[in-house]
Amino acid sequence: MKKILDWFGKFWIGLLVVLVFFTIASKLNGSEYILNFAPLKVLSGSMEPKIKVGDIVLVKKVDPSIIKEGDIITYKINNSTYVTHRVIEVFNNANNLYFKTKGDANNTMDKEAVAADSLVGKVFLRIPKLGYFTDFVTTPPGFMLLLIIPSIILLSKKALSYIK
Repeated sequence: MKKILDWFGKFWIGLLVVLVFFTIASKLNGSEYILNFAPLKVLSGSMEPKIKVGDIVLVKKVDPSIIKEGDIITYKINNSTYVTHRVIEVFNNANNLYFKTKGDANNTMDKEAVAADSLVGKVFLRIPKLGYFTDFVTTPPGFMLLLIIPSIILLSKKALSYIK
């Protein structure tokens, strides 16, 4: 029983650390990179079925020159809104790099080409539904649950160590 509880405790603590990291990081809203990654919560269905509402995408900061057709990128418009769409064309205009983009679920491509200096990065990883969890743990009940479950596990481990 002690081994099972020990394994479960380590697993839960590890999971907790990862979830807390993504919760905090997703609230940064892409304004900060963590080890060259910006975690962002998906708010619209424009990239469904590949990327769904409530998913977290890890966007890797990359050199714009490596972006090619078919890549999924995140870019910033109006210095405040983040958009994640697929690149359908890469082109140069007056020695500046631009991307034409389109959401997979959209019927038409985006109206404006994306300048390379608006690029946040290339989507590296999608974590399904984690955005819903990050929303939950920022509520008072979610935060309490995040503290209570690990506390119970740690206290149970401590109690079992006295029983030997």
